Amino acid sequence: MSTLNPITVIPIDLKPDDTLGYKIIAVIGYNGDWAAYAGLTDWTDEQVAAGGDKISKEAAEALFSAPKYAGLKYRSY
Repeated sequence: MSTLNPITVIPIDLKPDDTLGYKIIAVIGYNGDWAAYAGLTDWTDEQVAAGGDKISKEAAEALFSAPKYAGLKYRSY
């Protein structure tokens, strides 16, 4: 099974059992902060961290509880 790119897929081409997805990773910073980024499923972790879209604090905290409970602040920039 191959995950389709949710950005470039044409809605009319979707069929049952197709999968769409993103890869989401959390990156711990050096200043007591952290952030989470979303990229395509075929990207490496490094590609997602460098070129992915930053997700909202609320979504990131729902997905990754450890940084929040460690007292790290979500990076605002």
